[in-house]
Amino acid sequence: MLAQLAAIADLIAAAGVIASLLFLAFELRIQNRETGLSNWRHLLESLTSFKATTNDPAMADLVVRGNAVYTSLTEAEKLSYGHYLEQEIHIIGNFEKHSGTVPSQMRDLEIAVHNLFLDLLSPPGARQWWAEAKPRGRFMPNTVRTIEKMQEDGRRPRGPHL
Repeated sequence: MLAQLAAIADLIAAAGVIASLLFLAFELRIQNRETGLSNWRHLLESLTSFKATTNDPAMADLVVRGNAVYTSLTEAEKLSYGHYLEQEIHIIGNFEKHSGTVPSQMRDLEIAVHNLFLDLLSPPGARQWWAEAKPRGRFMPNTVRTIEKMQEDGRRPRGPHL
Protein backbone atom coordinates (compact mmCIF):
# COMPACT_ATOMS: atom_id res chain seq x y z
CA MET A 1 0.00 0.00 0.00
CA LEU A 2 2.78 2.41 0.94
CA ALA A 3 4.67 1.54 -2.26
CA GLN A 4 1.56 2.29 -4.30
CA LEU A 5 1.18 5.69 -2.60
CA ALA A 6 4.86 6.46 -3.28
CA ALA A 7 4.39 5.56 -6.94
CA ILE A 8 1.30 7.78 -7.18
CA ALA A 9 3.18 10.62 -5.45
CA ASP A 10 6.07 10.23 -7.92
CA LEU A 11 3.61 10.34 -10.81
CA ILE A 12 1.94 13.48 -9.42
CA ALA A 13 5.37 15.11 -8.87
CA ALA A 14 6.43 14.28 -12.42
CA ALA A 15 3.18 15.71 -13.78
CA GLY A 16 3.79 18.85 -11.70
CA VAL A 17 7.30 19.25 -13.13
CA ILE A 18 6.00 18.79 -16.68
CA ALA A 19 3.20 21.31 -16.06
CA SER A 20 5.73 23.78 -14.62
CA LEU A 21 7.99 23.38 -17.66
CA LEU A 22 5.08 23.90 -20.05
CA PHE A 23 4.00 27.01 -18.15
CA LEU A 24 7.58 28.34 -18.20
CA ALA A 25 7.86 27.73 -21.96
CA PHE A 26 4.56 29.53 -22.50
CA GLU A 27 5.68 32.50 -20.40
CA LEU A 28 9.06 32.69 -22.16
CA ARG A 29 7.32 32.73 -25.52
CA ILE A 30 5.12 35.62 -24.41
CA GLN A 31 8.12 37.47 -22.98
CA ASN A 32 10.14 37.00 -26.20
CA ARG A 33 7.23 38.32 -28.24
CA GLU A 34 6.83 41.34 -25.96
CA THR A 35 10.58 42.04 -26.06
CA GLY A 36 10.53 41.91 -29.85
CA LEU A 37 7.60 44.31 -30.02
CA SER A 38 9.32 46.61 -27.54
CA ASN A 39 12.46 46.61 -29.71
CA TRP A 40 10.40 47.54 -32.76
CA ARG A 41 8.55 50.28 -30.87
CA HIS A 42 11.91 51.73 -29.82
CA LEU A 43 13.19 51.58 -33.41
CA LEU A 44 10.07 53.36 -34.65
CA GLU A 45 10.45 56.01 -31.96
CA SER A 46 14.07 56.61 -32.98
CA LEU A 47 12.98 56.90 -36.60
CA THR A 48 10.27 59.39 -35.65
CA SER A 49 12.77 61.46 -33.65
CA PHE A 50 15.22 61.38 -36.54
CA LYS A 51 12.63 62.58 -39.02
CA ALA A 52 11.54 65.34 -36.62
CA THR A 53 14.97 66.99 -36.77
CA THR A 54 13.97 68.54 -40.09
CA ASN A 55 10.96 70.23 -38.46
CA ASP A 56 13.49 72.98 -37.67
CA PRO A 57 13.58 75.12 -40.84
CA ALA A 58 17.32 75.79 -40.48
CA MET A 59 18.05 72.05 -40.29
CA ALA A 60 15.68 71.38 -43.19
CA ASP A 61 17.51 74.03 -45.25
CA LEU A 62 20.86 72.43 -44.40
CA VAL A 63 19.59 68.98 -45.45
CA VAL A 64 18.19 70.34 -48.72
CA ARG A 65 21.47 72.11 -49.54
CA GLY A 66 23.55 69.11 -48.41
CA ASN A 67 21.46 66.75 -50.51
CA ALA A 68 22.04 68.94 -53.56
CA VAL A 69 25.82 69.45 -53.26
CA TYR A 70 27.62 68.27 -50.14
CA THR A 71 30.90 69.84 -51.19
CA SER A 72 29.33 73.33 -51.24
CA LEU A 73 28.66 73.24 -47.49
CA THR A 74 30.93 74.96 -44.99
CA GLU A 75 32.98 72.71 -42.71
CA ALA A 76 30.53 73.31 -39.83
CA GLU A 77 27.58 72.50 -42.10
CA LYS A 78 29.33 69.36 -43.35
CA LEU A 79 29.70 68.26 -39.74
CA SER A 80 26.00 68.80 -38.99
CA TYR A 81 24.85 67.22 -42.24
CA GLY A 82 27.22 64.28 -41.71
CA HIS A 83 25.95 63.71 -38.16
CA TYR A 84 22.40 63.83 -39.50
CA LEU A 85 23.21 61.11 -42.04
CA GLU A 86 25.21 59.08 -39.51
CA GLN A 87 22.22 59.06 -37.17
CA GLU A 88 20.13 57.76 -40.05
CA ILE A 89 22.68 55.07 -40.82
CA HIS A 90 22.76 53.88 -37.22
CA ILE A 91 18.97 53.57 -37.35
CA ILE A 92 19.37 51.53 -40.56
CA GLY A 93 21.83 49.31 -38.70
CA ASN A 94 19.34 48.74 -35.90
CA PHE A 95 16.56 47.92 -38.36
CA GLU A 96 18.91 45.51 -40.13
CA LYS A 97 19.95 43.90 -36.84
CA HIS A 98 16.34 43.29 -35.82
CA SER A 99 14.96 42.46 -39.27
CA GLY A 100 14.56 38.77 -38.40
CA THR A 101 12.24 39.66 -35.52
CA VAL A 102 9.71 41.75 -37.42
CA PRO A 103 6.24 40.92 -36.09
CA SER A 104 3.98 39.57 -38.83
CA GLN A 105 1.65 42.55 -38.66
CA MET A 106 4.61 44.85 -39.44
CA ARG A 107 6.18 43.02 -42.42
CA ASP A 108 5.44 45.85 -44.86
CA LEU A 109 7.27 48.22 -42.51
CA GLU A 110 10.57 46.80 -43.76
CA ILE A 111 9.75 47.88 -47.31
CA ALA A 112 8.65 51.33 -46.18
CA VAL A 113 11.77 51.85 -44.07
CA HIS A 114 14.03 50.57 -46.85
CA ASN A 115 12.49 53.04 -49.30
CA LEU A 116 12.67 55.90 -46.79
CA PHE A 117 16.36 55.34 -46.20
CA LEU A 118 16.96 54.93 -49.89
CA ASP A 119 15.31 58.33 -50.42
CA LEU A 120 17.54 59.85 -47.75
CA LEU A 121 20.80 58.30 -49.00
CA SER A 122 20.24 58.65 -52.75
CA PRO A 123 20.58 62.40 -53.37
CA PRO A 124 23.87 63.48 -54.96
CA GLY A 125 25.06 65.24 -51.80
CA ALA A 126 24.33 62.23 -49.61
CA ARG A 127 26.27 60.03 -52.04
CA GLN A 128 29.17 62.51 -51.95
CA TRP A 129 29.12 62.40 -48.15
CA TRP A 130 28.95 58.57 -48.17
CA ALA A 131 31.96 58.34 -50.50
CA GLU A 132 33.91 60.50 -48.03
CA ALA A 133 32.58 58.96 -44.79
CA LYS A 134 32.61 55.24 -45.67
CA PRO A 135 36.43 54.86 -45.78
CA ARG A 136 36.70 56.24 -42.24
CA GLY A 137 35.45 52.87 -40.95
CA ARG A 138 32.95 54.19 -38.42
CA PHE A 139 30.17 51.86 -39.51
CA MET A 140 29.64 48.18 -38.92
CA PRO A 141 30.56 46.12 -41.99
CA ASN A 142 27.05 44.70 -42.25
CA THR A 143 25.62 48.24 -42.23
CA VAL A 144 28.02 49.26 -45.01
CA ARG A 145 26.95 46.23 -47.07
CA THR A 146 23.28 47.07 -46.48
CA ILE A 147 23.72 50.67 -47.63
CA GLU A 148 25.74 49.63 -50.67
CA LYS A 149 23.13 47.04 -51.60
CA MET A 150 20.29 49.54 -51.10
CA GLN A 151 21.98 52.03 -53.40
CA GLU A 152 22.70 49.36 -56.02
CA ASP A 153 19.26 47.71 -55.97
CA GLY A 154 17.11 50.79 -55.65
CA ARG A 155 13.55 50.32 -54.49
CA ARG A 156 12.29 47.04 -53.16
CA PRO A 157 9.18 45.75 -54.85
CA ARG A 158 5.99 46.74 -53.12
CA GLY A 159 3.88 44.24 -51.24
CA PRO A 160 1.15 42.42 -53.17
CA HIS A 161 -1.66 44.50 -51.68
CA LEU A 162 -0.06 47.91 -52.36
